[in-house]
Amino acid sequence: MAITKNCCKFLFYAKKLGVDFNETITLGRMSLYATKEDIQDTLTYFQSDKKITDVAFPDDYSEPVFKLLGATVTDSVDYSNYENATFIHDFNTPIPEAMKRKYTAVVDSGTIEHIFNFPVAIKNCMEMLKTGGHYIGITPVNNMMGHGFYQFSPELFFNVFNNDNGFRVKKAIIYTQGPDGEFSDWYEVMNPASVKTRVVLVNSKVTYLMVLAEKVSEQPIFAKTPQQSDYQALWAIREALRTNVKPANEGTLKFMYRKFTPRPIKIFLRNVYDMFTKEKIVNEDLGNFNADHFRKIERI
Repeated sequence: MAITKNCCKFLFYAKKLGVDFNETITLGRMSLYATKEDIQDTLTYFQSDKKITDVAFPDDYSEPVFKLLGATVTDSVDYSNYENATFIHDFNTPIPEAMKRKYTAVVDSGTIEHIFNFPVAIKNCMEMLKTGGHYIGITPVNNMMGHGFYQFSPELFFNVFNNDNGFRVKKAIIYTQGPDGEFSDWYEVMNPASVKTRVVLVNSKVTYLMVLAEKVSEQPIFAKTPQQSDYQALWAIREALRTNVKPANEGTLKFMYRKFTPRPIKIFLRNVYDMFTKEKIVNEDLGNFNADHFRKIERI
């Protein structure tokens, strides 16, 4: 629950991508780990007309950073009042009606993985947003066992912040942190539903995910339970073969191939196809991954 140098950079990147921070709420009252030099470097990098001297830093909390981002309101919500959060509420339970559709930005820099009832907690975040507002989340995805209850797959956020729930993911970015505390470059993560396969990363470094999602319409959240995309595709194929009804988005030849080709031959052909089409990379920052699934961001 803190703003690091990298978190600060992502917040200003989000502003560049259209996030309105005017009415912001944070999960937990966020401590400020980024130094004033880090913040000024970020302001300079994004060619902001703001300067570090434009706001006061009375303590070690992050409200001044949000003022620099344009916030006139920076509320916080927490289970306990130990850090003087604006609202005291157990995020394992639904938020009251008065907190819904109230904010232009909901920011979580390390709380959601500590909350046992994740579906309720993330729904609370989604319901606090006005239409056009944004959720910003930064959370561990690899090699932090014991840090919280959970480490999350990027696909979870793609399937939570989808059209069914009135959202779209604008950016999903991962980075690693080395033993020296330094952060790697940023890599954009592809949506498994778009690349039509699981997006997998195997590595040995602490790895974080940064998510930016926009609320595009007011929809009943989780009226349809999120499902992993590759299983949805598999279920649809099996149903098409069972009923002998070609899917509308699939060609006749592909349907016939699925229906009549023996499974051992399919496996052999798939392995041959993968051998010549999937570019595997061993990267010092990330580890082993498919180059089509993680794309280095050269310029923010």
